[in-house]
Amino acid sequence: MANPLQFTTTDLQVFLLAWFRITGILLVGPVFGTLAVPPTLKAVFGLLFTMIFFPLLPRVGGMVEPNLALYVLWVGLELGVGLLIGFAASLVFAAVQLGGQLIDQELGLSLATVFDPISSEPVSVVAQFKLMLATIVYLLIDGHHFLLSATAQSFASIPLLGLRIGDAVAFHLSDTMMRDLFVISLKIAAPAMVTLFLLTIAMAFMARAVPEMNLFAVGFSLRLLVGFLVLALGISVFVFGFERTNGGHENSLRVLLRLMGT
Repeated sequence: MANPLQFTTTDLQVFLLAWFRITGILLVGPVFGTLAVPPTLKAVFGLLFTMIFFPLLPRVGGMVEPNLALYVLWVGLELGVGLLIGFAASLVFAAVQLGGQLIDQELGLSLATVFDPISSEPVSVVAQFKLMLATIVYLLIDGHHFLLSATAQSFASIPLLGLRIGDAVAFHLSDTMMRDLFVISLKIAAPAMVTLFLLTIAMAFMARAVPEMNLFAVGFSLRLLVGFLVLALGISVFVFGFERTNGGHENSLRVLLRLMGT
């Protein structure tokens, strides 16, 4: 736009399309996409970010006076781009929650759920703890800043109405990002799962050596004690690991943005 005071019809069309893409990212992306942030506030954030990014947006040819049906199709396309980017960015938190649920299952706490005010759903205790810790670390390492920079990069990699969905995008989502989700969750749960597995073996030997001992009376409490001890000792390791994992996830997201624009 040569003169910021001259806001043409084409500029309005570009602005609205960009707003829907950014709003889509904020609806499901990390931190901003939680239910703790009201939808109205998400829309306001999307409007503010669109105003910031708007001067950098390229104009799209062939956008002069489209009919209503075509423009609704464009809006749906850009909203879908935003939702896809936000979904991909939030996969690392899904991995953390899955890892916590695996630990809860080993501890016998899978049925002991608490109400999560972020997702408005019941979640297991350790999964909630891991998710909240990951959110704090994410904010401390400026992960939300990367989400905004990835949003700006998306307009350079994927021009408005320039989405390209091919085999490369599908394979990257399924074979790389979704695979990493399960790998990360297993790495998070591995210390507690291995320790509890060894504890189970030790208790089995104790049951054979001392048949008179009622292991069912002490086994559950002992597993909880050992499990929570492992979790407490592993907080610093989790923080360090999540920081490195998030760095790798950010690289995967950059690759996805490039693939979506080619």
